[in-house]
Amino acid sequence: MAEFPIPSFSNPDRSKLRTAFPRAETVFRDSFKSQPIPGLAYGIVVDGELALSGGIGVQNVENKLPITPDSVFRIASMTKSFTAMSLMKLRDEYKLRLDDPVAAYVPELAKLQYPTRDSAPITVRNLLTMSAGLPQDDPWADRQLADTEAQLSELMNDGLTFSNPPVVKYE
Repeated sequence: MAEFPIPSFSNPDRSKLRTAFPRAETVFRDSFKSQPIPGLAYGIVVDGELALSGGIGVQNVENKLPITPDSVFRIASMTKSFTAMSLMKLRDEYKLRLDDPVAAYVPELAKLQYPTRDSAPITVRNLLTMSAGLPQDDPWADRQLADTEAQLSELMNDGLTFSNPPVVKYE
């Protein structure tokens, strides 16, 4: 099991880093100008502390609200990468196995009604590889972003829909 070190600076004098901030801000501005986007927010973390932050452009094209360091954005499917990394770390720490049924971690899915009698149970690996049989255009995904854990449990207890049996195809 490989451990990846957290990047660190050997020189304790952080003032040298701060001299690079104007160049970093130029990079962010140039990137913004070269992309067809309404705006962006950025931050640089040094020693676990936010050392520089800023915003360029607008966070909403209709009301022209400017982006600030405190602007909040949905990151959509980027959460999949963070989730996958977290699950792989848990696997590396022997806290889960990729071929474990997800019902071992999400009890509400133990009662899941699969689309066929011989459907394989959904595993952690199926979720990571998008081969769980859940629909691509899932009708509940975006609508449940603000739901509480109890509301999500109720949703799963009511049953999920499948586009095909688990393991059959990527979707």
